[in-house]
Amino acid sequence: MERTQWSNTTLEMPEMITAFKVLALVAVAFVVLRPILRFVTRPYTAVSKTLKVAPIRNFFWGSWPRRAEVGGEFIVYLHKTIEEYGPVCGLTLFGRRPAIVLGDHRAMSKILLQTPYDRVPMINKIIARHAGAGLLTMEGQDHRRQRKVAFPSFTAPAIQNMTPIFHEKAEILMARLRQQVASDTSAETQAHGFKLNMAKEFFSFALDVIGLAGFDYEFNSLAGLETSALERAFSECLHLLATGTIYSALRVLLNEPIEWIGRTLGVKEQLELDSHKKLVDDISAQLVKRAKSEDGSEKKDLLTLMVRANTSEDLKESQRLSDEELAQMVPVFLFAGHETTATALSWAMLALSDRAKGLAVQQKLRKELAANPSWRDNPVDLDAFPVRALPRRAPYDDVIPLSKPYQRRDGSWSTELHVKKGTQIVIPIMYLNRDESFWGPDGNVFKAERWLPDGHEFKEPSDDFMDPSVKELRGVWSNLASFGAGPQQCIGVRMAVGEFKVAIAHLVNNFEVLPPNLPNEPPVDIIGIAELVVHPKIEGRRHEGTAMPIRLKALS
Repeated sequence: MERTQWSNTTLEMPEMITAFKVLALVAVAFVVLRPILRFVTRPYTAVSKTLKVAPIRNFFWGSWPRRAEVGGEFIVYLHKTIEEYGPVCGLTLFGRRPAIVLGDHRAMSKILLQTPYDRVPMINKIIARHAGAGLLTMEGQDHRRQRKVAFPSFTAPAIQNMTPIFHEKAEILMARLRQQVASDTSAETQAHGFKLNMAKEFFSFALDVIGLAGFDYEFNSLAGLETSALERAFSECLHLLATGTIYSALRVLLNEPIEWIGRTLGVKEQLELDSHKKLVDDISAQLVKRAKSEDGSEKKDLLTLMVRANTSEDLKESQRLSDEELAQMVPVFLFAGHETTATALSWAMLALSDRAKGLAVQQKLRKELAANPSWRDNPVDLDAFPVRALPRRAPYDDVIPLSKPYQRRDGSWSTELHVKKGTQIVIPIMYLNRDESFWGPDGNVFKAERWLPDGHEFKEPSDDFMDPSVKELRGVWSNLASFGAGPQQCIGVRMAVGEFKVAIAHLVNNFEVLPPNLPNEPPVDIIGIAELVVHPKIEGRRHEGTAMPIRLKALS
């Protein structure tokens, strides 16, 4: 009997092994296939079924063609989607990521102010990789710690102390422009102004300002000296964000795994990014070390003020930032205080050079500047003169109120939207800042007068039209969302606006800004290409880089 039992046991062993193999295969298949299945099906399960949804036109790229994401045409296709499906709709982004577009001020107020939604993790990783991991990417307690240390650097008195730097660099820029204009004595230039790429000039100006005001670093970009190592490395980091290659797209979608593969296989694009990022980090660490060694000095650049605040006795040990966290502020300052300001100034040239409206605005600005000559010495006097989309993620299942009803798929209308936890929300800032249903029939027209106070000589009755829902968004700058709102609003808004005003004041006081095309020529087609910020480029000549061609004529 014992022999028989032993024999039966040995006969059962292969069957047990086979069963274990089957279970193992099922487990592996579940682990492997589950994310694949989720990847394939998530566009159909994540977005509210009541929404009108832009169809998936490409399995991988989603509702838009490849050039929308890796070619920088995100804004173009976002606005096309809004035109076709309405300001509240669904779509599928690159990598089959479902998202909801919310072009509504009441909804934006809830998302940014009442129930602050988190930033999208994938976007955070992209910004951290290319522009530094700091205030732009941190969430929760880490964000509050960094903001607490950074805040003293951006108070009104701190920014007022930086104003002489704004004027100094603006005057250097004006001298540089006057020299260029005077160098061309051709009849065309004398009659119609000197043609140049103003975006390039503003990028040099903003770089010199943030270098000196941000961390006491002289780039000397306006002086035309050799490009510094920090400038070259940081510029390359941003350039490598969206190269248009499949590798670049996969790195955006999958982050660390693709970067590891790229390093292992020696992909040139990845190795270059790593090299440039390391150089930026090394120089940033050196700047922090220098700022700490000069803590007792009277310097008032942003980094020195942050180091000083970080060592304050009023700050708890748990709230202090490490040297590495302080170093990450350098590329953050470079991006937030250079790229964005220079780009905004460049787009302002498009508005000011408009023959229909911009030239008249220039005359009004000159009249106000002439009436207040102290604007050169007192930055407050300039207060009398007149960013692409925000991606967010729902922290939990939520109901978002809307100021205007949206039409559901079944034809019914609703003033609230149910969203699931983790749903990606796209807030179309440019649309909300210009939509005629909110701002009136001239909402899409450059009209600086609409922001003037009541009773101002240039204020017009039509400037008062505004949908009541607009006022629900208590933005940093009026009821616009250009600087965000709520706990994650732009901390450097005072610096950005002050620098912007000084640059524009100097420019219109010295030159007449004219369009690049002659009266008998077709207008130059300027398009916006989204590369973290929306850079202006010439259609058909995108490969030439950021460009805002205008003509300048010196004022006597």
